[in-house]
Amino acid sequence: MFPSSPSGIQALPGYEDVDLAESDNSTNFIIFFSVLVTFNLNKAMNYDAVGDRWANPPQPVAAAEHAPAAFDHSMVSEEYEHDKKKNPAPKQGVSFTQALLASGHEKSDGKIKLTASSFMEVGSYAVFLIVLVYVAFAQNSIQSYYYTKVMSDLFVSASGANGAPAFGSCTSMDNIWDWFSQVLVPGIYWTETSNSTDNENMIYYENRILGEPRIRMLKVTNDSCTVMKSFQREIKECFANYEEKFEDREMVADGSVDAFLYATAKELENYDTVGTISTYGGGGFVQKLPVSGSTEAESAIATLKSKRWIDRGTRAIVVDFALYNANINLFCVIKLLFELPASGGVITTPKIMTYNLMTYQSSAGTRMIVFEGIFCGFVLFFIFEELFAIARHRLHYLTQFWNLVDVALLGFSVATIILSMKRTKTATNRVNSVIENGLTNAPFDDVTSAENAYLNIKAVVVFIAWVKVFKFISVNKTMSQLSSTLTRSAKDIGGFAVMFAVFFFAFAQFGYLCFGTQIADYSNLYNSAFALLRLILGDFNFSALENCNRFFGPAFFIAYVFFVSFILLNMFLAIINDSYVEVKAELARKKDGEGILDWFMNKVRGLTKRGKRPDGPSEDATYEDYKIMLYRAGYAEKDINEAFTRFNVTTMTDHIPEKMAEDIADEVARTTEQKRHYMENHRDYANLNRRVDQMQESVFSIVDRIENVSATLQTIEKQRIQQQDGGNLMDLSNLLTNQVRNRESARRQTITALADKKEE
Repeated sequence: MFPSSPSGIQALPGYEDVDLAESDNSTNFIIFFSVLVTFNLNKAMNYDAVGDRWANPPQPVAAAEHAPAAFDHSMVSEEYEHDKKKNPAPKQGVSFTQALLASGHEKSDGKIKLTASSFMEVGSYAVFLIVLVYVAFAQNSIQSYYYTKVMSDLFVSASGANGAPAFGSCTSMDNIWDWFSQVLVPGIYWTETSNSTDNENMIYYENRILGEPRIRMLKVTNDSCTVMKSFQREIKECFANYEEKFEDREMVADGSVDAFLYATAKELENYDTVGTISTYGGGGFVQKLPVSGSTEAESAIATLKSKRWIDRGTRAIVVDFALYNANINLFCVIKLLFELPASGGVITTPKIMTYNLMTYQSSAGTRMIVFEGIFCGFVLFFIFEELFAIARHRLHYLTQFWNLVDVALLGFSVATIILSMKRTKTATNRVNSVIENGLTNAPFDDVTSAENAYLNIKAVVVFIAWVKVFKFISVNKTMSQLSSTLTRSAKDIGGFAVMFAVFFFAFAQFGYLCFGTQIADYSNLYNSAFALLRLILGDFNFSALENCNRFFGPAFFIAYVFFVSFILLNMFLAIINDSYVEVKAELARKKDGEGILDWFMNKVRGLTKRGKRPDGPSEDATYEDYKIMLYRAGYAEKDINEAFTRFNVTTMTDHIPEKMAEDIADEVARTTEQKRHYMENHRDYANLNRRVDQMQESVFSIVDRIENVSATLQTIEKQRIQQQDGGNLMDLSNLLTNQVRNRESARRQTITALADKKEE
């Protein structure tokens, strides 16, 4: 037990001079707690001296002067029989073959070491990523973009020779008819208008049209909506926006013409078409244009116009056809949509899609098959690996983020394989069908649907695969800053997201209600939200807001910029910045893991830096010659001499056997490596010791400050008491003085009264 202090609290050795009785209870507790923490730190560092607060830690020693605490001297008395050692010295490290069987591990100090198993894992995933990237991008080329652009320039951007507007500029039914006759027909039958001698219909001489181009029209009935009673006498018909239940499928005009007969989606082999206003079914009234013969096509369009094929009930017109370019082996599927909303006018939506549908052709196709087979093999291997891991860890396996990434990657990879098989089968069947029917009917909706699904899932797989790379590079503390910062700030960002969402959707709804009828960017809540996101990035149209509402437009803009751009956005950056600073400080104190580049560079340095194993001695080399070779290789002279002593080498001029040279080199290398590890560990110990000293100094400084504050408070209290006592004395003196004065006055009055009575 420690000796007791005057206040009843046990004093610690070396701190008996600290007076805990003079301060109040809270001060006593603070001082005692600080001293107790310091004592525990002192005890942990083995500072046992009672009166010594500042025991110095052991200083680091040089490698060449002090050896580790214990070395293996078992080889001092070894003798050689037939150039073989009885007890071979244990080798440091393992061979590459042994390392292949090792498993990754984390050292006790938190430093992650790259082992052979982790290296194999990284290597296998790198190969998988290379295969995936090849499979994903082998079918893509810049020719696809050029092909799409050429067709867009011809059918979307071009205007008619006689004043017909471009596709995107059509605003009425008359504009649609003009576009049919002046843009669509000359574009499809380009060979005839270019005075070409080719018999086949080729666009730009290179693109063969597949099947008959189709113009499909969808309409609604004249009673699809109800006219208000106030206007029923003036307005007899009502045509609603398109919905499948309102679709008009009755025969119109001349029923002997196919264009006036309704065809179902199954008959046309069409899928639904997504537009700006609605999603339109695959059926409708279809006018097929001939594969060749512009005169016949113009006559068919003129007949449709004369019989009012497009009327008030028309809600969508779809023009679709397909092209094939044999030079680049690409198919181009073109679908041009005219939407005629119930409000009037025309909304256009072009869709031009370019695909490589015949993938497995020539040597590139064979190479593609090989890589896809390797990809499938990797996916199968990873699936079994994940199943084994789930069987070992059960549901706890799914609590780790990177495990969820692995599961998602494999799930989407399997979906990609299935969709690839489906789209290949669909494309093959469709192309064969088009060829078999003599290029007269070429609906490609099933092909585009399968191809788009495959491309979308493939893009997701590539994205997740690259995200997983962070799992391997995050071993290095510099590379782990992103994930650590996001992890640390996740809670704060979640709270900020709620606050941001409240402000953001409040402004989005305000913009939709106030400007939605006049500005396209705020025409619905979806567009309004994206308009505000673009405004954060500086993409806005202030003039449109001001013209729409002279007061609320500028007020809305200024308020949004102030609250969102100036306040909320800077709050978000502050949250990220604070988390980054904390992570940076933690990583500065943490040992860096060994990444792949570090592992490789360490191996390279091992071939050139100190400790390089010398070449074997020559046939007539002596012990002295080999000692010089070891010294030139960078080993310390003391280590070399100790190795020679352990092997009982006394005569330096004798011939050195090759086996003896190898053993001496191993012993010197082992000793040097032991010393290096010893110095690294001692350096860590010294750093820790120095930090504890700094903490101890800080604690003593705090204790001194607390003592000073306590002394100051006591002085102030004494002065206050003295002032209070002095005031009491003054009051008592005044009281006594007043009493004396009162008594003197009373005595004088009494004497005066007695004198007056005597005179009477």
